[in-house]
Amino acid sequence: MRISRRSVVATAALTAAALLLSACGGSSAGSETGSGTPQYGGTLTFYDPIQYVAWNATNSTWSNSNVSDNLVERLIWQDPATGDFKPWLATKWEISPDHLTYTFHLRKGVTFSNGDPLDAETVKLNFDQHGLGDKKLAIPPDSFWVNYKGTTAVDPQTVRVTLTKPNAGFLQVLSNYRASSILGKPYLKQDFNGQSKLENWVGTGPFVVEKVDGTTGVTLKRRDDYNWAPEGSGHQGKAYLEKIVFKTVPEAGTRVGALQSGEAQIARNIAPYDEQTVAAGGGTIDAIPVQGETNKLAFQLDANPLTQDKSIRLALQAATDRQEINKTVLSPSYPVPTSLLVKGTPLRGDSSKYLTYDLDKAKSLLDADGWRAGADGIRVKNGQRLHFDIWVSPYYQVSQSVLELLQSQWKKAGVELKINSASLTEYQALETARGAKWSFTQGQTSTGEPSVLRASYGSDRYNVLHSPKPDLKLDGLLTAQALEFDPVKRKAAIQAIEDYVLGQGYVIPLYDETQVFGLGPKIHGFATESTARSWLYDTWLSK
Repeated sequence: MRISRRSVVATAALTAAALLLSACGGSSAGSETGSGTPQYGGTLTFYDPIQYVAWNATNSTWSNSNVSDNLVERLIWQDPATGDFKPWLATKWEISPDHLTYTFHLRKGVTFSNGDPLDAETVKLNFDQHGLGDKKLAIPPDSFWVNYKGTTAVDPQTVRVTLTKPNAGFLQVLSNYRASSILGKPYLKQDFNGQSKLENWVGTGPFVVEKVDGTTGVTLKRRDDYNWAPEGSGHQGKAYLEKIVFKTVPEAGTRVGALQSGEAQIARNIAPYDEQTVAAGGGTIDAIPVQGETNKLAFQLDANPLTQDKSIRLALQAATDRQEINKTVLSPSYPVPTSLLVKGTPLRGDSSKYLTYDLDKAKSLLDADGWRAGADGIRVKNGQRLHFDIWVSPYYQVSQSVLELLQSQWKKAGVELKINSASLTEYQALETARGAKWSFTQGQTSTGEPSVLRASYGSDRYNVLHSPKPDLKLDGLLTAQALEFDPVKRKAAIQAIEDYVLGQGYVIPLYDETQVFGLGPKIHGFATESTARSWLYDTWLSK
């Protein structure tokens, strides 16, 4: 039986790489599964549990990004095994001593799927939309792009990007699958609705869109003229696979059965209880840690008075037994969190002391806050039950089982948690409408750089806490880490963010986010980019 649990080896060298004045080459672009002589041809079928939604380039839905990562490319490739930055659509780059100017030299001979050449003007148009948005086209600025001033096309093959303030994580932004993908001019002219249609995508990637079946299927076909894979790829030239068929298959048992029968060759989000079944049936489990934030519950501070009560937040933190969650409803594929950031994310802090299960502490905090146990054990204060509603997140295979166990854990402290279910469409509507019952969101933002915390928590970014007014101390800490280029000092700045966020009880980390892929026996060369999105350029099928 084969159960592979890959870990991404990324250290402070990632941040140090941002100080380099030019790119350097090195190791493989992805970790291979399988061996033998690669063969061209064949159709790979990929089953995903989640339906596809709006296809705008910054959409980070897991199902969407496993498709789109094979259509569009970036200036820089971040090696998932080392964290190093390598040439891709840019052959080299220089960074000014003040870290405000980045000059990129574009690779010659690159074309978009419509035949247009990659040039500096197209890169400028992409970066301006990412960094500034476009009100006329109803396109908002991307939350990862901070302190962006503008891009200049120096000549047809050279662009110069200027920031208003230094950003230690900027190179990683330019390698991020959703924050800096380069698309062709016909796409960039579309408004937000037009950019949300996959049929309108014009990319430089090794595959192009052949067919879109509503929200449940996409077929990609190979570009035979493709010849600009990132440095360190398993091969150069066209992709091995002729076609890739992505299908939405919500039922976990159906996805597993399809792997065993050969109907599908890859299935995403294999449930913990199915991992051994896949391995015993001749398949492989490839569990890949997702660099970036842990999977967490974030308190919505604008929801109701309960979420604004620090004692309650800290009590729920202490009443959460992550070891039990891992052993009871998850598997070793999902490490127990010890930080706001997943293991392997560069410069992550150690916040173990905040994440220790302590039921007595939880009860003591609630006692001191005036909450007394009622006849059924649920605490009451001034006639109000200590009750929360939560909705199962349809984006995560394990959400239901994790929340059910959390429900029983919190009940021991006298807290009532009601679990609600909704379809993906209903869930998205509830998330938008929010309201007094929307006390938590379950989720994480992924990128191989600690500045993901700024994108997530910044009051002018995602503002995942939905703070009614800016938390100036938190915003200051988030800004400070971006201005620090010394790895040792920056690591301390990241730890300060973790100390503050967890000290306030703003979030409850549940488990280290992991993507668990089931691979059929004919799959070889399966790889992902640095945040565990499938990158199928080197993948091939044996006969």
